[in-house]
Amino acid sequence: MLAFLIFSNMRPLDPDELAFRRRALRDAVICIGWIKLISTICYIILYFLVAANSKGRMSEVIQIMILAIIPPLVLNGVLLFLGALEEKAIALEVALWMCLIIASYNTVLGVTGGVYFIRTGHFTMHFMLAVVFGMLALSLCTVICHDVLIIFSYKRLLQSL
Repeated sequence: MLAFLIFSNMRPLDPDELAFRRRALRDAVICIGWIKLISTICYIILYFLVAANSKGRMSEVIQIMILAIIPPLVLNGVLLFLGALEEKAIALEVALWMCLIIASYNTVLGVTGGVYFIRTGHFTMHFMLAVVFGMLALSLCTVICHDVLIIFSYKRLLQSL
């Protein structure tokens, strides 16, 4: 019923409204690219927190998993910039799939780190790390609900023009 109400009131957009939506979606995709690039700093900080507060084989595995995600994250941010500024649909398509792959990897990393630090949570810092990794485990849900919708909408708008 809600879909009927939304789509029954659809009218053709005039050029000014279309240009406004295009600029707004482009700016949103650029913002997502900035967030991807800035989040590399958060991963570096997380790496050092894990290295300073945990020892052992599983801790090393988590550290390697954290370091492994940084180059694809930077590439994803650059592809989002390229796709938005140069209006390249293929760059947006690759960035869209990279967002999903990185979010899936982050979910696995979050679950792994969360379980490890809950299990070894005899320090306050381990509890805090478990909370951080627990929030990281929600990555796939948040990316699908936000990033994918915006990137897909902008890509569709570019292809329709």
